[in-house]
Amino acid sequence: MVQRKARRMQAGAQWRACILACAVLGGLGKVSASAPGLVGYWKLQGDCRDYSGQDHHGTNNNVDLTTSTFDGRSGHVTVPDAPQFHFGSGDFSISAQVSTDQEIDDAIGDILTKFDPEQRRGFNFTINASAGGYNSQSNVRHPFFGVDNASVGQWTDCGRPNAKTHISDALTVFEGDLYAGTTDALDEADWAHVYRFKGGQEWEDCGRVGKGRTRGVYSLVVHDDTLHAATSADHGPGEPKDKRFDYGRVYRYRGGRNWEDLGQPGEQYRMNCLASFRGKLYVCGFNSGQVPGFCYVYQGGRRWDVCGEFDGRPHTMAVHDGRLYAAYPKGEVYAYDGQTWENLGNPLGSFDECNQIHSLGVHNGELYIGSWPKGKVAVLRQGKWVDLGRLGDATEIVALTVYNGSFYAGSIPRAEVFRLDGDAKWTSIRRLFDPPGFEPAPVGRIVKAVQDWTRASSLTGYQGKLFVSTATCYRTMIDPPLPDEIRGKVYSFATGAAVSYDRDLGPGWKHLVASRVGRDLNLHIDGQLVASSKTDGNPIDVSNESPLQIGFGPQSHFHGKIREVRLYNRALDKDEIQSFYREVGNCRVSTK
Repeated sequence: MVQRKARRMQAGAQWRACILACAVLGGLGKVSASAPGLVGYWKLQGDCRDYSGQDHHGTNNNVDLTTSTFDGRSGHVTVPDAPQFHFGSGDFSISAQVSTDQEIDDAIGDILTKFDPEQRRGFNFTINASAGGYNSQSNVRHPFFGVDNASVGQWTDCGRPNAKTHISDALTVFEGDLYAGTTDALDEADWAHVYRFKGGQEWEDCGRVGKGRTRGVYSLVVHDDTLHAATSADHGPGEPKDKRFDYGRVYRYRGGRNWEDLGQPGEQYRMNCLASFRGKLYVCGFNSGQVPGFCYVYQGGRRWDVCGEFDGRPHTMAVHDGRLYAAYPKGEVYAYDGQTWENLGNPLGSFDECNQIHSLGVHNGELYIGSWPKGKVAVLRQGKWVDLGRLGDATEIVALTVYNGSFYAGSIPRAEVFRLDGDAKWTSIRRLFDPPGFEPAPVGRIVKAVQDWTRASSLTGYQGKLFVSTATCYRTMIDPPLPDEIRGKVYSFATGAAVSYDRDLGPGWKHLVASRVGRDLNLHIDGQLVASSKTDGNPIDVSNESPLQIGFGPQSHFHGKIREVRLYNRALDKDEIQSFYREVGNCRVSTK
């Protein structure tokens, strides 16, 4: 009884202190209006007015302002452009309280952006998740803060994870590290390994995944704070009919070189993609040249149940707007709500234009697909598919992702990386495979004629950069890699300046601060500096005439809660950030 009374008294004291702090720091806006450098303050608790005294009031677009809830579908707040938001190359800071759910069925999305996509100029503050190639995004939350002004960008060779294979794939970030799966090699001992990036061109072997005769790993995803991998037989159509190889299985990483066997989802040689959706783990599998293909859901132990059967071979998955998407069979896309699958049709209208879908991605809150055999991209817009054209002479689009305000695609046959500059304008960033005189064989030629086709096999963000893996198109049973062979390597690309926190932010309320201080970009979480990066050369001019968006940007509409958004035309120092977190960040008890 005494202990309960003491706890009630302590809670009451904390509540009164919280109310006092919130009132002093922003309740009536009096002190906030005079705070040095404050150019915008949106409480998002009951309204979207500006409490900085600058009258930069927002327009509400389907946000539940009674609970500060952004639905991840259309909800956002738009604030008109103003000279006070033109920070040029000077310092500025963004402070916000955000909350996300434990179970994820959507891209988390953008917190605050002011970015002109055509000029590639401005800044982005978002929460994203690693997405490795064919696989869906992991159910983690990685804060990202970036600035750009149409910079050219720099490429860095990050080495070859496995010196004896031509295929690196499924780049995935887990607990602050970048991992890559590898497929095929001349020697069985080198099959189906996962590697951890150690910096420079150094990679650490995390061991063989499983003991079966499976050639590779090109399925990785983080689910429930653990890295998962799925194994497969060879990459190409040589799937062994003489049963010399084993069916694919799913494994859970236990650290070091240890992998826990989670069982075999059916009799499938190809475990092509993994996804985390509403707290459950999913995998798609198939056998080359055979139908049907299946989607399985993990039920614990080593049990997997079929939750989808397709007249074709599901090849890639994504999570978006409350549904799990799978694509490939007959060039069609299917959407799963946890109970039933809906066929969304062929994005390009015909089997000739699109008979395989190899990638899914989310950009500007819309679902995009990458196709074979004409290397086209399409977007699902207001319930209808829109053709966004072919990317150079690509035959297949293998990976799609957002990085620092722009949308990128990886392709075959040149391992070429493209950027979307406008609604249907694709710019080639680099051909990673571009030997002198190389002219790719046309689609439909025999295997030997396309053995030099090369994939940009996976794209993902890490350490504020875009990482790209490379691989052969078809299979790797050719010559051992030469010293200058690019296939099987990983490269990084940096444009503008960016910083990311590559560990899971976790669910519930968090206080985030993103700031530029001279040439440094910093991220603070709950009062602590967690990530920092330095810009080469002069700070980037971020001024543009686009509106300021709260809860929307190049990634997607925010799915969660946002409140207490403040924008400063100066850098907040660490004492201010810690004080703000102690006095306001801890006031989470005031609303839920």
